[in-house]
Amino acid sequence: MKVLIAVDDSEESRHAVDVAYRFFGADADYSILSVGDRPPIYVGGYGAGAMPTADDLTLQLDAAHAAAEDAVAHAAERLPDAELDVEDGQPGSIICRFAEDHRCDVIVLGSHHRSFWVRLFDPSVSRHVLDHAPCPVLVVR
Repeated sequence: MKVLIAVDDSEESRHAVDVAYRFFGADADYSILSVGDRPPIYVGGYGAGAMPTADDLTLQLDAAHAAAEDAVAHAAERLPDAELDVEDGQPGSIICRFAEDHRCDVIVLGSHHRSFWVRLFDPSVSRHVLDHAPCPVLVVR
C-alpha cells in the first residue's frame, strides 16, 4: 500500500504521521510531502499598500520552502524509511497531483481545528484535498 502523508510543521502533522504508521504498519510504502505555500501578493490603492518587490517575493518563497523542508525533516524522524519530497505551490493542488502521479492508495493529513473566520481568509488544505483527491483521504484529528 502506498501512503502519502502531507505535513507542515505542526503538532497535528506529527500526530498524523504517528496515526498513519499505526493504521498502515511497517509494510506500507510511505511518502512524506510538504509544500512551501506561495505567499499572497497584496496590492492596495493609493495610500493603502504597495506592490512587493521581486526581492521581497524571493525572500518569502525561500522562507516558505525552508519551512517545508523543516516539516519533512521532522516527519522523517518518525518514519526514517519514507520517501521525502518538498514542493512549492498551492498545497491542496500539489498534494492531489502528487497522489495521482505516484499512484497513492491513501492520503493522510492532520486537521488544524481552525475557526470559521480563519478558514474564510485562509482556505483549508484538507477541504481542498477531500474535494479533489484521486484516492481516499484520512484526516487525522
